[in-house]
Amino acid sequence: MNVIPVSYESGSEVIGGDLVLPEGSGPFPALLTVAGTGPQNRNGDMVLADGEVKSHPRHKWVGERLAAAGIAQLRYDKRGVGESTGGGSGPGDPPGERDEYANVLTDVEDALSALAFLASRPEIDADRIVVMGTSAGVYFSCIAASKTDVPCGYILWGGVHMELADFGDLIYNRALDYRARGEREQEVVDTHAPVFVERGRRWPGVVEAARAGQDRYEWEQDGEIRSESIVRTRQEIEIPYPDQFRHIKTPVMVIHGDQDMNVPVSEAHAVAQALEDAGNQDVTLTIVPGADHGMHIAPSTFDFDDRMLHLFVSQRDFPYSEYFIHSVVGWIKDLPLR
Repeated sequence: MNVIPVSYESGSEVIGGDLVLPEGSGPFPALLTVAGTGPQNRNGDMVLADGEVKSHPRHKWVGERLAAAGIAQLRYDKRGVGESTGGGSGPGDPPGERDEYANVLTDVEDALSALAFLASRPEIDADRIVVMGTSAGVYFSCIAASKTDVPCGYILWGGVHMELADFGDLIYNRALDYRARGEREQEVVDTHAPVFVERGRRWPGVVEAARAGQDRYEWEQDGEIRSESIVRTRQEIEIPYPDQFRHIKTPVMVIHGDQDMNVPVSEAHAVAQALEDAGNQDVTLTIVPGADHGMHIAPSTFDFDDRMLHLFVSQRDFPYSEYFIHSVVGWIKDLPLR
């Protein structure tokens, strides 16, 4: 395996990433990793506003396993994160509040720029590039598909089908309901997800403001008037999740963990149905047994309380699913036969 640090322009920014190549001579089939909304670096780690890194290197793990199977990968730092510029920050600077300068359209722009860069590399077979969207990266990948015909296939990992407002109600109310169950649950949530819960409380107001076309939302907290950008939320409402799957016309794999506590596994079935309803004749639906949103395998003895604790505290502490990676590798290798 050969990991080559690369950089390329996207709009007015410079995006840094890794091109991961298998041993041997190319050109190789390749996978472009499109990460979700949060401030993720090329490995999949979350980089907080102050630069603290929360390790979750799933994209790095996928790249290593793909390279061992003869498949290249391009993974990149999100705009403003790591070696990528954005919001006035330079390479290596903390990302700050990323939603103040990055949104749905810039995330799609960065994915399209990455795709063009990958297709231009002599080590890569441009006719055998697969895009893998992860979580909200599924949404970005679907929008990007309306603007390019480069990919020969798509892998949609842990994507949402329902409308954003409904999805927000689901995840925020679940956390608030869990917190209300007792002192232990309140301590878990307040210790490990205070920002998430606080945003859950103001979520109805955020949605109302976004639907009214506003770009910022203001609220009072601790005696102070606070404000946040809701450009991304407004865009997600204006460009509805369920309508984007029609853009994918090539073979597509929908893959989801059956123990996903972030996005219900029922969403995978809805995504596959939406693709088929839009006329896609090559949809593979794969449900990964025992896997969570990040494709970790938690103990089969976990009950609901264990999984909620796992979600808030320790979801990165378990091994990745071998079923998942073998399914992905096999599907990519089978693409020329379709």
